[in-house]
Amino acid sequence: MKHQPTDTSELHFGYFFPSGKTNFLYSDEAARTRPDMNKKNLLALAQAAEGVGFDSLFIADNWSGHQRAAEAGGHQAPAYHAPLLAMALFAATEHIGVVSTFHTTHHKPAHVARMGATLDAFSDGRWGWNVVTGFSAAEAALFGEDFIEHDERYRMAGEFVEVVTSLWSEHEPIDFQGEYYKATGRIKLPRPAQKPRPLLVSAGASPAGTAFASQYCDQLVAMGNTPELVAQIGERLTGLSAGTRRSVGLCPFSMALIRDGKGEAEEVFEGLLKSLNVEATAEIAADVLGSIESSRAMYEKMGPEEATKAFGGAGSMLKFIGTPETVAQQLISLKSTTGATNLLINFPLWSPDELKSFSPVLDILREAGIWSPPEQRNYSW
Repeated sequence: MKHQPTDTSELHFGYFFPSGKTNFLYSDEAARTRPDMNKKNLLALAQAAEGVGFDSLFIADNWSGHQRAAEAGGHQAPAYHAPLLAMALFAATEHIGVVSTFHTTHHKPAHVARMGATLDAFSDGRWGWNVVTGFSAAEAALFGEDFIEHDERYRMAGEFVEVVTSLWSEHEPIDFQGEYYKATGRIKLPRPAQKPRPLLVSAGASPAGTAFASQYCDQLVAMGNTPELVAQIGERLTGLSAGTRRSVGLCPFSMALIRDGKGEAEEVFEGLLKSLNVEATAEIAADVLGSIESSRAMYEKMGPEEATKAFGGAGSMLKFIGTPETVAQQLISLKSTTGATNLLINFPLWSPDELKSFSPVLDILREAGIWSPPEQRNYSW
């Protein structure tokens, strides 16, 4: 069973598992050269991440397939349904955690309570829930629902989490009568193996999203393209968490491209940018920049065309591009600047060998005293 870490002086690492041939860097060359997204390749990828020393796999998810140009190019597609893929990854690994996305807006609390309990019990306490409210009007339409205003979605999510955690923890039937949800009774066994409940993560860094994380979650995935922006989110999170008397870890989102020779990784990255699929990027950006407040704020000073190209080139996140030594020093600086406890990393040229390129970075971080192998800390998150 995985445990919550107590040593905040270290960094823990999550691997952003592919939810499509490309994520965040919408390069046709990257999509063309990635392995097929089939059982053999995805299980090998999960096993490689566990072998390298990642603490968790993070599976993002959304429902609507209206982005046809992106889908045709393999950008954010194909995307396996997160909780079903999580079960397969649990069967192929022994210790690594798997954080899977469940939408609060499009489910009933009893759905998530039962499915989450099954995932956590089956994996012996290795499951985490990425709590999302959904951000797309196309998703809402798919479920025959009206698109709900941003802050109200988070108020609904808070009540949703309260129902789910009650169903997990209470032996006797519950009788919940809220503003948005009602639930009477109890779910069938099993219950989650983690106590008092599984790991809860959210990725909304807007004021409403940060307030939600401070009250209900254990980690906040923060989208910012400079350490200074990430630190600002961390400061807001710390202030809100003090009010709720909870400890919530800051988890910046990032992209990594590592090569042994000086300048090699930078050259590869520039080559990928030359094959940016502008049409696919425009589709994805229209959804995200129109609906996700924290991402929109980063691009609001740009024009639409400039913002679209920046967005498609992974412009909304931290980038760690260079030799193992360069990247390790950047991570040491990030830890010092932001106080982050976790880092979520996307590898645009994902493969088992690409994940192994991160091993020398971890060796340097271990010598610097800000990382230790998961097995030495009882496989904590």
